[in-house]
Amino acid sequence: MVVADQLQGDMQRIALELLGAARGLAEKLGVKVQALVMGHELGDMPQRLIWNGADEVFVVDQPELKEYTTLTYRRAVISVLKTLPRPPHIVLCGATTIGRDLAPRIAAYFETGLTADCTELDIGDYEHKGKADPAKVGTYNNCLYAIRPSFGESLKARIIGPWKNPQMATARAGVMVPVGEDTTRTGKITAVPVSFEQSDFRVKVIETVRDMSKTVDLTKAKVIVSGGFGLGSADGFSVVSDLASAFKDSAVGSSRKAVDAGWIPYAHQVGQTGKSVRPELYIALGISGAIQHRVGMSNSHTIIAVNKDEKAPIFQFAHYGIVGDLYDVAPILKEQLSKAMKAAGKEA
Repeated sequence: MVVADQLQGDMQRIALELLGAARGLAEKLGVKVQALVMGHELGDMPQRLIWNGADEVFVVDQPELKEYTTLTYRRAVISVLKTLPRPPHIVLCGATTIGRDLAPRIAAYFETGLTADCTELDIGDYEHKGKADPAKVGTYNNCLYAIRPSFGESLKARIIGPWKNPQMATARAGVMVPVGEDTTRTGKITAVPVSFEQSDFRVKVIETVRDMSKTVDLTKAKVIVSGGFGLGSADGFSVVSDLASAFKDSAVGSSRKAVDAGWIPYAHQVGQTGKSVRPELYIALGISGAIQHRVGMSNSHTIIAVNKDEKAPIFQFAHYGIVGDLYDVAPILKEQLSKAMKAAGKEA
């Protein structure tokens, strides 16, 4: 089951990414994909979840859920799961602000494990030989393999918790692949009424203010041009923005070091502590390619790196590398890429 993120009536892309991952898991298990969406005045969101891979959608559409609060949403999720004949084998949430807050509460209620910030999900068997708890010894089939980076992103850890359902994980935004919307897909939509308790309203949201002027959605951009500490100063991002402007559906990204220097807001940060992205084209200007940055962008379809240091780590995984001063290279790169796209009949 996928717990679908929505924010003030706007379906979040992570919900569609999780449905893509869930379809792969469900096919291996031979089961259906379920989704749960909560809020108020949800409109066609349940239907969109079906179009994007869900076989059955549970809906809690009540005024008490107009704004996200931990206790009301926790109550809704637990109520829905308790209506089922048995807990779902797997529950997936986004590693978003809401998902990171909500998932541990659900796991704690069911006294089950939770693996956070996964980058891969799979199904497999597990034989437990540990003798600390003899009751757990045995072979477990169809376990959730929750895979995430560890030890400073230098290793991948495969984490399992087969002893109890649901087996839970949160997944980073931008790493799973949606199946794509198919408006001919059909499925079942089930409305579930939830009774709240007075204790669920200990926290009240008086007003929500979103500063749209600083909002940048890197996960939706088809082209990302990122700048690093090699820019030398905040002014260097004018070169980054200029190159990004050559492309439709583009965005400006950044390394953590440039954000830490105060050159650009955190919303632009790509990497372990920023956003995970997989655009069609990722251009890195003055970025060394440290492991914490690599983990957030290495799934990009095509990576072009520009750096003066020919030994920079980014050249080890970039598809195309240019050794040179980014201030000389970026204008030429813009001109040549624009020419190439026009020649190919593509809109820049």
